[in-house]
Amino acid sequence: MRRQRTSWFQGWKITLRCIEFNRQDGSKRFVSAATFQHIPTPSGDTSLHRLDVLARSKVHSEEAFCSCEEAEADAIERAKLEISELAGTLDFDGNEVMEYSLCDSACSESDESLASRFEITFDGSRYAFRQYRYDLFQDALRYAMAEHAKKGFLRNEAFYPSWKAKFHPSAEDERTMKLHGIAYFNGRYLYGGYQYGQLSDAVAFAMGHPNL
Repeated sequence: MRRQRTSWFQGWKITLRCIEFNRQDGSKRFVSAATFQHIPTPSGDTSLHRLDVLARSKVHSEEAFCSCEEAEADAIERAKLEISELAGTLDFDGNEVMEYSLCDSACSESDESLASRFEITFDGSRYAFRQYRYDLFQDALRYAMAEHAKKGFLRNEAFYPSWKAKFHPSAEDERTMKLHGIAYFNGRYLYGGYQYGQLSDAVAFAMGHPNL
């Protein structure tokens, strides 16, 4: 099953494409990709002029989900985050946030120390700030710093620092990956243009969609 639909965010057209596949246990899972493109502003409006030159970009759902709706929701949130960063200093509601240089006070501080200060955790594969997940620490830090700078921001009193050792696939996992043409990068298993949090999901999709 493949499903495609469109959505809009801050003048950008987001096209979602959802694909269904079966796990080895017979359960169904879904992954989604979001392609977003900026629609040029009318003549004379230069507020988004620098974005007009950007053609297209794409993000993928973070995990294999139990429903197409969940996969699409994850992909569209990632697309909105990318669009917000491309637009400069806008949050998801279109509000201005303070610009930050990551080197203003952070160049000499370790990633783990910065993560603790700005409420970021690392599970060995992904960086997390509140409900958001990131492949790169700098992306998580940039967003966390901007959120901390907002007027009325409240720290999470339940936050507990967690910084685990970086995960690497085992030798057995690497043999399985080689068999199915699956790659691993920045905490994600990669196959067919999609990203997977679990090797089992990548293998299941590869078995149902060989030679992608």
